[in-house]
Amino acid sequence: MVDEIVTKKGETPKKPAATQFEIPVLPLQNTTLFPETVVPLAVGRERSTKAVEASLGTEEKLLACITTKTENVTGDDAKPTDLYKVGTLVNIKRMMRNEGVMQLIVQGMDRFEVVEWLQDQPYLKAKIEILPDLRVVDDEEIEALKRNIQGMIQQALALLPQVPPEVRMAVMSQDNPVQLAYFLASVLDLGVDTEQKMLESSTVDELLTLTHAALARELEIMQIRSKIATEAQSEMDKSQRDYVLRQQMKAIQKELGEDDTGEKAEAAQLRERLDQADLPDDVRKEATRELRRMEQLPQSAPDYHVIRTYLEYVLELPWRKSSEEKLDLNEARKILDEVH
Repeated sequence: MVDEIVTKKGETPKKPAATQFEIPVLPLQNTTLFPETVVPLAVGRERSTKAVEASLGTEEKLLACITTKTENVTGDDAKPTDLYKVGTLVNIKRMMRNEGVMQLIVQGMDRFEVVEWLQDQPYLKAKIEILPDLRVVDDEEIEALKRNIQGMIQQALALLPQVPPEVRMAVMSQDNPVQLAYFLASVLDLGVDTEQKMLESSTVDELLTLTHAALARELEIMQIRSKIATEAQSEMDKSQRDYVLRQQMKAIQKELGEDDTGEKAEAAQLRERLDQADLPDDVRKEATRELRRMEQLPQSAPDYHVIRTYLEYVLELPWRKSSEEKLDLNEARKILDEVH
C-alpha cells in the first residue's frame, strides 16, 4: 500500500545550497549507489528507518547513503568506523510501507565525503561535503576507453538476448562517459571494493579505466558461461537424437515381427560365459567391447552374427590350458602311422 509519495513525477530534486551540511546517514550492506541512477531500497531496521523518517521530515528529502566495509555489519550495528568515507547523496522520490518495511525509490545526486560524524543514535548523522565533478586528464584516452566499453557492451548484449529493447537503447545511446560508467556499475555485480573505487574516482580517466577492467572481466565470464551452455545443449541434443533413433528402431523391428527377446537372452548367455571364462585381460577387454556392439544390433544385421561367431570362437579356445610335453620321436611316429 502506498503510504506517501514525497516527490511528484517529473519534479527536479532540490540540491543543497551549501557544499557542507548535516544530514541523516543510511548505511548500505553489499550495495553501492551512484549519482544519476534511480534504484529501489528496502529499509526495515529500526535505526535505518529513523534515518529515513528524519529525511522525509525535511523539504529536500535528502539522505546520505554510505556502504559498509564488511558484509557482516548490518545497518543497526554499523559504526562510523565500519563505513566508507565517500558515499552518494540521494533524493527520496517515493516511499511505500509494506508490513513494517519501507520500500524506497531513490535518485542519486552527488558524491560526498564525510567531514565529521555527529551522532550514531537514534540514527547515524554526519556533516558531509559535496565533492566536485570529476576532472578530465586526457580527452583522447577517455574517448578510446568509452568506445572500447561500448564495444564490450554490444558483445555482452549479444550474449543476453533477454534484455529488453528499451534497456539496450538506453545503454547504447548514452554519450556521457561518467553516466555510462555509473549505470553499468549499478546494474552489474562488480563487488563492493570495485564499486567503491569507482565512486571515489576523482578523474573521468580513472573511472573509465576501472569500468573497462571490470566490464572486460564480466564479459569473459559471460563468454565462458555461454560456451558451457552451448556445449551442454549440444550434448543433450545428441542424447535426445540417439534416444529417438533407438525408439524408432524398436518400433520398426516390432512392425517387422523381429522380437528382441531372443537377442537379449543370447547376449545375456554370452555375457555370463565371458564372466566365467578364464581369459587374459586384453582378450576379455576386447571380447566385452564386441559384446556391447552386438547388444546394440538387431539380430538381422550381418555384423550381429559375425560378432557372435567371433565370441563363440574366443570362448572355446583353451587360453590358459596346456598339455604335458612329449618329445619321444618313436612314439610320435607310431601315433602318426596309426592315424594316417
